[in-house]
Amino acid sequence: MSRRLLFGFLVALALAACSSTRTTGPALAGQWAPLSAELGGHVFPVATFRDATLRLTTDTYEFAGDKGTYAVLSTSPPAKMDILGREGPNAGRTIQAIYELAGGQLTVCYQLGSGERPGEFKSQKGSQVLLVRYLRVQ
Repeated sequence: MSRRLLFGFLVALALAACSSTRTTGPALAGQWAPLSAELGGHVFPVATFRDATLRLTTDTYEFAGDKGTYAVLSTSPPAKMDILGREGPNAGRTIQAIYELAGGQLTVCYQLGSGERPGEFKSQKGSQVLLVRYLRVQ
């Protein structure tokens, strides 16, 4: 009987440990200023963003009047996220993206069209892939 009790306790402890372990992505929360951008294989001037910064919490984003949520799907390279627009020009849209966080720089490659999630950090000519490099400002 004591073996059963000990086994049950160990199983319960293991399950509790697994349920409290949360897989989280890198610390994306903060404020990010765009450094450079490419759209469809062409340079997209960051001046077009009019000094807007990307504000991320653990699960929400805000950029130039566009607001919504995001979910990290995988942190294995390339890390994957889905972005769901709630307010602004992307309201109701789900945008597939990959990202990489290296020190104080965040690189995000967004699929703005109906194609598949980007597989690499490139914006091919003629595509609707937006590649943005950000610098952490807060």
